[in-house]
Amino acid sequence: MRLLKTILIVLIFSISISHAQQNNAIQKYTLSGFINKKIPVELNISTYNQLILGNIRYLNTTSKQPIKIIGHMKDQNQYSLHEFERDGNISGIIDATLKKNKLEGRWYATKSDTSYAITLTFKTNQNLKPEIFSPLKPDQLAGEYAYQYGEKGYQGNITIKKVSGNTYSYDIGSVTHDPGRNIADASGKVVLKNNQLIIQVNKSCKFKIKFYNGFLVISKEGSYELNDCEFGFNATLEGTYLKIK
Repeated sequence: MRLLKTILIVLIFSISISHAQQNNAIQKYTLSGFINKKIPVELNISTYNQLILGNIRYLNTTSKQPIKIIGHMKDQNQYSLHEFERDGNISGIIDATLKKNKLEGRWYATKSDTSYAITLTFKTNQNLKPEIFSPLKPDQLAGEYAYQYGEKGYQGNITIKKVSGNTYSYDIGSVTHDPGRNIADASGKVVLKNNQLIIQVNKSCKFKIKFYNGFLVISKEGSYELNDCEFGFNATLEGTYLKIK
């Protein structure tokens, strides 16, 4: 009995350590500064495994409404952040580098060719509520996801439906930017494994759909050229798609 109790205590302790390590892996930050030296913004983000989630607020607006941020880090100091509106439209992009506790780079508008310098001061914020990265429940995966870089930019849409058990159907369509839009599309059924779908467009072309909390990311699976997929010129299924329905 004593041995069983000791094993149980060790098991509970190990589980607690595991949860603590997972929580500690999510880093929380608040950044504040200016776009174009005159537009004040506040950025609240959580980072985990190179993925970035959070929101940005424009402090010179009346509502100061937070806009969803989805992005990723490259080489620990390169940040690529996208502002997602509720319909999947990407209103702005931040490409910046972390230098001496400051994030410096450019903010780009998607509705025009406008871009401005952006400088934000970086600080750890333990009081910030961490973002949830993984889907809450498997039955929340089905739905409609989309992204759009303004009216004239790249656009994509995917519908996921549960067929039965772990089998899902998918219907994906995306187009390149104006004026000569080219199309990439794929549809079919596939089994969900490890929170992702591997879809095969043809013998030479595969993509991976990985689900997160409220969005999904489509990336190439394997090494091949996009023209092997037999899509239109420069067209691809790749991208970050926000769940809109």
